Amino acid sequence: MSAPIGREVPVASTKLRRIAVFGATGLSTIAAARAMHVVLSSQGLTELDVALLLLFTVNFAWIAVSFWSAVAGFLVLLFGRRTAGLVFPAKPAGRTPSREPLSTRTAILMPVYNEDPAGIFARLQAMYESVAATGHLDSFDFFILSDSTKPEIWIAEEIHWLEFCRRVGGHGRIFYRKRRRNTARKSGNIADFCCRWGYRYDHMVVLDADSLMTGETLVAMARLMEANPRAGIIQAPPVTVNRNTLFARMQQFANRLYGPVATAGFAFWSLGDGNYWGHNAIIRTRAFIESCGLPTLSGRPPFGGHILSHDFVEAALMRRAGWTVWLVPELGGSYEECPPTVIDFAKRDRRWCQGNLQHLRVLAAGGLRPLSRLHLLMGVMSYVSSPLWLAMLVIGLLAAWQASLTEPIYFASYQTLFPIWPVIDEGLAKGLFAIVIGMLVMPKLLSFVLLLRHYGVAHRFGGIGRAALSVVLETLFSALLAPVMMLFHSSFVAEILLGRDTGWTGQRRDDGGVGWREALRRHGGHSLVGLLFAGLAYWASPGLLPWMVPVVAGLLLATPLTVLSGRQRLGAWTRRRGLFLIPEETAPPLVLRRAAELSAALKRVAPVAPDAAVARVIENPLINAVHVALLPGDANLSAEEAEILAAARDKLARTRGRLAAARLTPQEQMAILFDSPTLVALQRAYFEERCEEAA
Repeated sequence: MSAPIGREVPVASTKLRRIAVFGATGLSTIAAARAMHVVLSSQGLTELDVALLLLFTVNFAWIAVSFWSAVAGFLVLLFGRRTAGLVFPAKPAGRTPSREPLSTRTAILMPVYNEDPAGIFARLQAMYESVAATGHLDSFDFFILSDSTKPEIWIAEEIHWLEFCRRVGGHGRIFYRKRRRNTARKSGNIADFCCRWGYRYDHMVVLDADSLMTGETLVAMARLMEANPRAGIIQAPPVTVNRNTLFARMQQFANRLYGPVATAGFAFWSLGDGNYWGHNAIIRTRAFIESCGLPTLSGRPPFGGHILSHDFVEAALMRRAGWTVWLVPELGGSYEECPPTVIDFAKRDRRWCQGNLQHLRVLAAGGLRPLSRLHLLMGVMSYVSSPLWLAMLVIGLLAAWQASLTEPIYFASYQTLFPIWPVIDEGLAKGLFAIVIGMLVMPKLLSFVLLLRHYGVAHRFGGIGRAALSVVLETLFSALLAPVMMLFHSSFVAEILLGRDTGWTGQRRDDGGVGWREALRRHGGHSLVGLLFAGLAYWASPGLLPWMVPVVAGLLLATPLTVLSGRQRLGAWTRRRGLFLIPEETAPPLVLRRAAELSAALKRVAPVAPDAAVARVIENPLINAVHVALLPGDANLSAEEAEILAAARDKLARTRGRLAAARLTPQEQMAILFDSPTLVALQRAYFEERCEEAA
């Protein structure tokens, strides 16, 4: 291995970075709170004014920390600084780093749950071929870890795995495992891998079902782990790609243009106290096994049970054990996909909201680092800020209504020569409003400034003019969407506080849109709230209504915005005109092109019908042999599982093994597919019947 270069960041420097960001956050929040106090106290503070001031201060602090972190990220990128404190491998004399042999072994893990097998295996093969092109394939093994609960998807995964191994000659390097029970979801899936095979590998790269990474990036991550023996997790920031609806293309554009400033700022102050996003990261396996065992929270969901958003907690546990956790903005070649519509985006946020609110149970855990607690708290605030914002709006309207009913006091209780005229500093109020809007928009403008500085890559975003127009349109759309997401998040938080558990369902990974009926059902209440806000604002004070226009407009337009932004046709129209372009569209990397090519080819393979999974295993000797060989060894059935299996066997006995007549339910099909004796007996009976028919 080549000699590393780099050095640790001194403790004093680490403190200065954090003092700069959080000190600026604190000072600006104090200044804004004082200004708000002046605005509200023209006639003295009422209880509503005090509540409004407190909510404003909390919300402003949340905006300020993101703003100052983005400013730090802008300066880092402007001056071309690398991630401080992380040791980067030196380039060996006469050899490229990619060809220097790796001294460690890495497992690449793809946990899946009822996903499209064609897309999964297309991405896996593209990654496999990309790693092979680096010359380091011997240092990597690939694992497909299935928790799928649909029998047709399970069997299709096995068929695609077998063909994948055959196409690339990957037998002994590509493994498939199906769990009988998907306990603890993805975190339990990874834990099962660690228990079975973890100690065979120095590192593991954890992916999501929509993840895609280049071989160069995977090798670079392994080298960083070798060069930094105290690194426990190294996170590569993923770029969103491959979606074609208007909404998704705007999300991709925002992620690609604004994301680098945000990640560079986060890396600037977090350093080795970083966070883990659950995918597209490399993890030191032994450290993870010994440090990151997740607790099962007492009580029932949504606050009890298995931790849904496990990644933040695992990063905190890794830091508690003394390992470092890094976000490395320099690592490119990391991709994922985003939801295609506003509704799908909100559905994903509902799952994340429940998982993040569980972190309230973890915040007080002993031994956690202060920055780890901050990350957990920021995850909570990313959703709790919405009901706080909603409460601020409601209290602001009530305060305005109360002020309209209160007659001014012109003469104090003490003697005065002249009346005391109540004075509202309207200029200060408008200035404070402008500052808040500016702090929300400035990170986008700073990102665009960096694009101007790197003029040579601007054409990959459609050129300076089209990129500027894309920024304006995306900002307007985000402003209209913000109050809609505020109500979504507020309802999510309320549901969770009331004890409603939605579990963890699969994510939509196509370019499908949203119909008018569904959008109206989802947003009808939002539009009514918008009308209510407008009416209350006008009733309290007609002059207040213009201040409410950004909120009211977004809520009233929620239904058409959701329907139109979910149209693939509009996404294609903007792409033809050079709007919302990203470099991965204008000049797609090889791994993206290869994954798209393979996906199109694999989608032409006939899928397994929902009621034909057992039949495919019985009628095809090769599939039968592979399926039985891959079955897990843990055969201890629960009472419920035993009852389902007995019912399935009874149906088969009464129909003499004729699957069509037995009409097995999906649960009964799964029970049969896990039971090798029944499968062997059914296959024997099937071929005996075929032989009798042939005779």
